[in-house]
Amino acid sequence: MKVLAFQHYPTEPMGYIEEVLKDLGVDYEYVKLYEGEFPEELTEYTHLVFMGGPMGVYEEDIYPFLAREKEIIRNTNLPVIGFCLGAQLIASAYGKEVYPFKKELGWMEVVKVEDDISTEGLPEKMTVFQWHGDTFDLPDNSVLLYRGYEVENQAFRVGKALGFQFHLEVTEDIVKKWIEDEEMSDDEKNKILDDTEKFVEKANELCEILIKNFLKL
Repeated sequence: MKVLAFQHYPTEPMGYIEEVLKDLGVDYEYVKLYEGEFPEELTEYTHLVFMGGPMGVYEEDIYPFLAREKEIIRNTNLPVIGFCLGAQLIASAYGKEVYPFKKELGWMEVVKVEDDISTEGLPEKMTVFQWHGDTFDLPDNSVLLYRGYEVENQAFRVGKALGFQFHLEVTEDIVKKWIEDEEMSDDEKNKILDDTEKFVEKANELCEILIKNFLKL
């Protein structure tokens, strides 16, 4: 078993997913798209992970690798999981619109809609880290797994592809890095840091459950 992670931005790695894979003895590699890397073939990999990034999936003219990623998602037989931008790439690869909507930033609750092999062991409600301004329409024949209160489509499965609008992979260090240069008040930053201290340990536990489910696909 070997995982390939598509990384769009230096500060958006797999985060806690790395710890889960190490504990399970699963090998992984990164393809650093922001450095011009792109895999020539995928024959040595069993699972693909598509991470987040500050770009929009509709900015293919600026980031040509987005179109190539969508082609891989559309054509691969391997299990795929995407977080934030990664989820939007999956929706777009399956022919659905991704578009600016409500910005969500911080720890927010999502609610389970459907029991599924991919979310077995995950709770009816969970508090997850959000940082996005775009949303997407659900692919045809997909299953909505989790919904939000203001942004409906939060997690879905279509075939062996899983899309999660939120960041279940974050660690405390990642959140700190992300908010360092963000234009927000000290009070807003402190609220996010306090909430991270409160919720991140549970999020890591849920991330482990999710990744173990994913690796069984």
